[in-house]
Amino acid sequence: MAENLTEVERQILANQFRILSHLDTSGENYEVSAEIMERGLTGQYHSAMTVSREEKSSEMCNETSEILNMYRRINHTIAKLSAEEREELDLEKIKFDGFDANNDDHYRYMKFLVEKMDLWQEHKDSYINSHSIFSLSRYRKMLEYQIQLDNPNNIDIEDLKKYIDAV
Repeated sequence: MAENLTEVERQILANQFRILSHLDTSGENYEVSAEIMERGLTGQYHSAMTVSREEKSSEMCNETSEILNMYRRINHTIAKLSAEEREELDLEKIKFDGFDANNDDHYRYMKFLVEKMDLWQEHKDSYINSHSIFSLSRYRKMLEYQIQLDNPNNIDIEDLKKYIDAV
């Protein structure tokens, strides 16, 4: 958080915290946050603010959506395969494992999309923490193949094989 809030910004925030303190029933201590702003206690601004210090890039957000859309199409195609066709493919190589919760902002963004925005509900009850920094590089290799497709919205078993070969 910036340590150089203007007096007006601090007053606005202090007023917001005072209002919240009258409305809140959760036990949050907004009075303390209001006082931090009123006194200009820059060393405590971080404790008064609940917003993330960093914005997430549109590139990361778009990439997450591209990956989720790619997997939606892949899973739709897999669902149409016969048992014999599934047996001949190493589908485990292209299985969606989620994103690494410890090291990857894609995880937090996907969690927000699924839990708060009600998007990609096929993952709602899935465990989406891959615990691996390598899952993202695998998805990126698959996206590189997808770019080459004439119609990425209509994939078939041959495309699945090529996704598997890409990783």
